[in-house]
This record gives sequence, structure tokens and C-alpha cells, in this order.
Amino acid sequence: AGGSYYMISRSLGPEFGGAVGLCFYLGTTFAGAMYILGTIEILLTYISPSAAIFKAEEAGEETKAMLNNMRVYGTCIIILMAIVVFVGVKYVNKLALVFLACVILSIIAIYAGVIKTAFDPPDFPICLLGNRTLSKRSFDVCAKFTESNNETKTTVLWSLFCDSSLLNATCDDYFSLNNVTEIQGIPGIMSGVLADNLWSTYSDKGSIVEKKDQPSVSGSDGLPYVFTDIMTYFTMLVGIYFPSVTGIMAGSNRSGDLKDAQKSIPTGTILAISTTSFIYLSCIVLFGACIEGVILRDKFGEAVNGNLVVGTLAWPSPWVIVIGSFFSTCGAGLQSLTGAPRLLQAIARDGIVPFIQVFGHGKANGEPTWALLLTAGICEIGILIASLDSVAPILSMFFLMCYMFVNLACAVQTLLRTPNWRPRFKYYHWTLSFLGMSLCLALMFICSWYYALIAMLIAGCIYKYIEYRGAEKEWGDGIRGLSLNAARYALLRVEDGPPHTKNWR
Repeated sequence: AGGSYYMISRSLGPEFGGAVGLCFYLGTTFAGAMYILGTIEILLTYISPSAAIFKAEEAGEETKAMLNNMRVYGTCIIILMAIVVFVGVKYVNKLALVFLACVILSIIAIYAGVIKTAFDPPDFPICLLGNRTLSKRSFDVCAKFTESNNETKTTVLWSLFCDSSLLNATCDDYFSLNNVTEIQGIPGIMSGVLADNLWSTYSDKGSIVEKKDQPSVSGSDGLPYVFTDIMTYFTMLVGIYFPSVTGIMAGSNRSGDLKDAQKSIPTGTILAISTTSFIYLSCIVLFGACIEGVILRDKFGEAVNGNLVVGTLAWPSPWVIVIGSFFSTCGAGLQSLTGAPRLLQAIARDGIVPFIQVFGHGKANGEPTWALLLTAGICEIGILIASLDSVAPILSMFFLMCYMFVNLACAVQTLLRTPNWRPRFKYYHWTLSFLGMSLCLALMFICSWYYALIAMLIAGCIYKYIEYRGAEKEWGDGIRGLSLNAARYALLRVEDGPPHTKNWR
């Protein structure tokens, strides 16, 4: 067991192994918190909104109430998950099959729904004022006024922009100068919206979500528009997205539970990368080809009254997506709570960090009981933070650092021609490892330079602590091998010719 920690520590030494291993452990643990927060968000937003304990008493307090609900429900769920993991990993594996089946069904439902939009797109209207998206939570009829019995009546939308319900009322300039239109939010794969969604659309916090090709006249900002809640730019979005692809080393973290780890880990890892990459990329393209851009940029679905867009797109029912997403996040959280304690147990048993040696003990069958308790405690910290957007960049740094040092370990072992390093993958070359290491380092600073510096500072402190405490382990690591190679090279250069009198010491 130990996975990536074992590879790094045996290749680069206990200092690097311990520093990166503990950071990777923290990343895996916080990933569990992120998955649990996602589970709660799905539960309270789409499955059972009435189950919320905290309610928003005033406008604008919805986010605060949701975060408090996440903290309460998240604590309950992490206790249940910790009990399941404590009972035994075999039960986690059995549940994993159920969760996987739900995820596969939900993915199939998305592709089926995309095909269906080609000849029968769903009725999913959104309301625009000029080119600005309106929040459906504030009104019901997408019009300024209606005709009834030869009588013109103003709507709720009119009253939101005007000082009275009378036709001669004083209204907002933008409202007066622009028309209200209703368009389909999911026009279908044959509609040609892919051309509009092809290029990036970044915005500042508090910007109005606007449709690019809709003509309008400028005016003053006001409610009830759909606003962005965060500033968006490429590197920030990469930092939020990256944790969704960090599960590729889950197999190596549980290598001790695999029957044939030498065969299962490389095969499973490559298949995991290939499968998830295909699904993610295809879904991105298909969503851009089926769904209006203003809905894709509407984070909370205010333009569609909070309905789940992907659920509406899917066939035959939105519940397939809701249930699949719920079990997917549950399963990912369980896998994190299963893999992280084993990683900590492996570090503790090596004895390179004295104050965590107690976490190397466990049950008679080797299950990491004490490590599980610490993992659940750290995971609770992530749950108390409660904000997914705040937790995700932290995870990205720890995972990227781990992947960077795995690539470095592979490159060093190849360059040193270590006898026990014999990679079987026929397309492997040490330059690929250096390229991967460079990309990981660059991505860390591109995503968030200050989070990257914090992660490196934490790893550096752990490194110096292990070095200070001795870390008297001799695993034949590559760093000491590099030192010996450098010394040997220097000695051979000295013997090439007679020393000059100025160089005599």
C-alpha cells in the first residue's frame, strides 16, 4: 500500500516522499470533503429542498443558508461513510458496483437525450430583455403586458421595472427601449448554437449574463437579471475543473488490496484516463451544440427557475441524472475515505515522521483505524469551509505536486539506469516524464500562484522537518544516486590530466 507515496519515497528519498506523500494525503482527504459537499448540494437543491434545516429569511441569504445546511448534513454523512469504511473495504467495493451502475446509466441518458434533441428538443424556455437574461424566480409570464377580453394588462415583469402597474407608468430606461423575447434554452443539436458557444466568454463578478447575438440598447443595470457570482477566467476555471480528473491514481493508493497490482494499476489507470477524457470532452462539445450559452453561464439556473439543465436534456427522465450524480459523489467520497487512510498508514509505518507513527496501527486485519479517524477529522474541516469553489483550488495544488514528483521520480530512475527500474510500457521515454513534470509545475502557477506557493511552503516545511529528524532510511533512492554519480564524474575528470599549480589544495 501507499501508492504514489511509495513510488516517490523509494525513488527520491524519504524527505521528498514524506513531504509529497503528506500533501497528497491532504489533497485526497479534502477531495473527500468536496465530494460530500457535492452530495449535499444535489440532495438539497434537486432531490429534497424541503429537507433544508436553515431557511433564507431575507433575500440574498440563500447562499448563507445553503452553506449552513451543508455543514450540518455533511457532518452526518461523513460519520456514516466513516462507519462504512471502518466495517471493511469489501463493503465499499460492493457499494462501488452499485454506484458505478448508476453513473453509467446517467451517462447513457445524457447521450440519448442529445440524440433526441435532433428531432424533438424539450420545451425549455428562457426570457430575455434585449440581450440580458432574466431570472424566472421573480415572475411567471415572459411579457411586458397581456391581452385579455380586449383589455391590455401589465404583468409582474412590468411591475418589477416600473413604478406602478399602469401603462403610463415611469419605467427603467433599458426596459422601455428593449423588447422582451422568449427563446428555447435547449434548441437541439441541429440548431447551430455551437458556433455561438465555440469561443470563451469570461466575465467579472456581478456581471449580467447576456446573449451575444441578441440586439439591445444599453441602459442602467438592475433586477431581476441573472448575475454572475464569481469572476471567471481561464486559469480559475482550470483550478475548479482539475479535481474532477484527479481520481486516476485511486488504484495505486489501494495497491495492497489488489490481486495483481503490477497488471491492474497500469491497465486501470490508462483505461480510467481514456474513458473519463472521452466522456468529459464529448459532453463539453455536445452541451455547447445543444444548449444556449446564457444557460451554460447561469450557475444557479435562475433563468430556468432552478431546474437542472442536464436533467432536462437527458432521456427518459431528469431523475436519472439526479440519482446518478448523487451516487457518483457518494462513491467518490467513499473512495477518498478508503484510499487516504491507507496512504497515511504507509507513511506512518515507514517512521519518517515521528509524530504520526501512531496512525500506522490498525485492526488485526491491517485496516487503518486510527488513520481513518484523523482522515474523517480533516475531512470535517473541508466540510466546515462548505464552499466548493474555495476547496477545489487547494486540491489542485496538492494533486499537481504529487503528479509532478511521480514524473520526476520516473525520469531520475531512467537517467540513473537503476537496475530495479524496468518500465514495461513500450512507448515510455524519460523526456515524457520531464514534459509531464514541467506541465504540472506550470499548471500549478497558472491556476493560482499563491495557492501554489502555499502548497510548496507546506511541502518544504515537511521536507526540512524530516531532514532535521534524521530520516535514517536507506532505500537506494535516486537523489543519493545522483550525488554518487556527480562525485564519480568529478573524480574521473580530476584524473584526466595533471593538476595545475593554482588548483592544488
